[in-house]
Amino acid sequence: MEIRLTEHGAREQTQHSIEGKTLFKKKIPVVLAVAVALVSAVSGCSGTVDSLAGNSSGTDGHSTLILQDSTQYTQLPIRFGVEKGIFAKEGLDVKFTQVEDAVTGVATGELTFAFGPTSTYLRAAAKGAPIKIVSSAFRSKGPFFLVARPGINSIADLKGKTIGIAQSGSGMETYTRKILSANGVDPNKDVKFVADGVNQQAYGALTTGQVDATIIHQPFPALGQLQGKSVTLARGWDYLPTYHTGVLIAGNDVINKNPELLRKGLRAYFTAYTYAKEHYAEYLPWLQAKLSTIDPRAVDLALKQEDDIWDDNPAVDPRAIDDTQETEISVGFQNSKYDAAKYIDTRFIPQEFVKPFSYPKPVR
Repeated sequence: MEIRLTEHGAREQTQHSIEGKTLFKKKIPVVLAVAVALVSAVSGCSGTVDSLAGNSSGTDGHSTLILQDSTQYTQLPIRFGVEKGIFAKEGLDVKFTQVEDAVTGVATGELTFAFGPTSTYLRAAAKGAPIKIVSSAFRSKGPFFLVARPGINSIADLKGKTIGIAQSGSGMETYTRKILSANGVDPNKDVKFVADGVNQQAYGALTTGQVDATIIHQPFPALGQLQGKSVTLARGWDYLPTYHTGVLIAGNDVINKNPELLRKGLRAYFTAYTYAKEHYAEYLPWLQAKLSTIDPRAVDLALKQEDDIWDDNPAVDPRAIDDTQETEISVGFQNSKYDAAKYIDTRFIPQEFVKPFSYPKPVR
């Protein structure tokens, strides 16, 4: 099954061994040094950033929007939007390109903008990467599910068990810790954490018995439910409703030199996601065909199970950013608060998609 579905944030990793299993220790994003180094390398090359950022003309006088090539389940509405002509209507051609990481991609102008985890991108900007958060993504609440093997029926049953947390220091570990603590399970004493990767890797770790439970993205919770291989114990956004998990970032050069491209790109992005959600009967079979190795029933169920957090609101809630930093500090993944306003620039968001902020009541 070859589906890449990553939304977690990587930080500096130091290997430790726990009973033969690899556990990665946090904290600072490794992408930062790479991004700064690469920006320095291209700074003397006139025109490099402009051209890579999509400043050149595409077909029929269109501008070219350069985005990260992705087969992620949650990123496919972009391709759907391209096929529907939504980006062309904005005068945009879309070029998809492979990059090692999104921070470096936008910092060097290789990407016009990119999607990813809020806390990781905020930390990278605060530590010197020439990027800014320019919008919330199509969703900003944690789309993570804590699932367990059959026979484990409650979070209390996880005491003494091994739990996969994707990568140590990631937002997915943050959610796992908070879910456990809210249910009387001490994440430091009562369980063992293992870095089991994401998506199909994490699902494989669960179904082969390497872990007893794992934090994971859709469509794997839905797939596990249908296959009888996992049970869902918790949804992330029920426990940390104001923890901000998804933003779009752009490099400072794109913001300063090509603001109209960014403005058009963001409008097309939200138009595509909104269209996909509002035309479910059209989007679902298209998505099922794209994810042909996944049970189509699981794709349908996955969309339904996280529909309530797909809100298509580009606005960035300062309260949520503040709560996110407080949470990161509380679990030891951030030392102190950053002045987030320095690293957020929402001048280019499409105002027609802005909505009032709303959050579910936390479970605990």
